[in-house]
Amino acid sequence: MNKALFNYSSSVLVGIIDGIIVPLTVYCFFTGLGKSPQQVGNNTLYVALCAAFLLAIGGFFTRREELSHTHEKRILKVYRGLDVADHIKEDLIKDAQRENEEWKNEWQQNALAVEPLPPLSYAGAIFTGYIIGSLVVLANARYFRLPELSFFMIPTAVLLITGFYKYRLFGRPVIGGMFLTAGGGLAAAMGAYWIAHLFA
Repeated sequence: MNKALFNYSSSVLVGIIDGIIVPLTVYCFFTGLGKSPQQVGNNTLYVALCAAFLLAIGGFFTRREELSHTHEKRILKVYRGLDVADHIKEDLIKDAQRENEEWKNEWQQNALAVEPLPPLSYAGAIFTGYIIGSLVVLANARYFRLPELSFFMIPTAVLLITGFYKYRLFGRPVIGGMFLTAGGGLAAAMGAYWIAHLFA
C-alpha cells in the first residue's frame, strides 16, 4: 500500500470508529432521558461537530509536537537539570534516548515504516473520519428506533468492518480487534441508554 494512503487510511479509520462510538453513546443517552427524536438528533449533531473539531485540533497539535521532537528535548532538559552526579545524568539521558529509539523502531515495524502525516493532513483525516462515523449514526437513527435492537445493527457492522481494517493495517490480530472495537462501542451506548433511564 502507498505510504501516504496507509497513513491517511489509518487516521480516517480511527476517526470513523470514534465518530460512531461517541455520537452513538450520546444518542442513546438522550433517548434514554426521554427526549424527542428531533431533540436527540440535534443534540447528537452538535456534540459530534464539537467533538470532531476538538479531536482535529488536538490531533494537529499532538502531531506537530511529535514531529518537532520537543517532548524528547524537554525530558532531556529535565534530566540535565537534575541535582545528581554527572555520570548519573549521562546514564539517564542515554537510557531516555535508547528507549525513544526502541519505541520508534517498534512503531515503524508495526506501521510498515511509514512517515507520519503532516499535522494539517492528520487533523483533516481525523475530522473526515469522525464526520463519516457521525453521519452513519444519524442516518441509522432515521430508519431505526430505540429500544429495538435493530437500531444497533448498522453501527455494529460498521464498527466490525473498521475494526478489522484498523487492526489489519497495524499488523494486530484482526478477530480480537473487530470484537473489541464493536463490543466497546456497544457497551458504551447501551450503558448510556440504561443509565439515562435512571434519571428519566
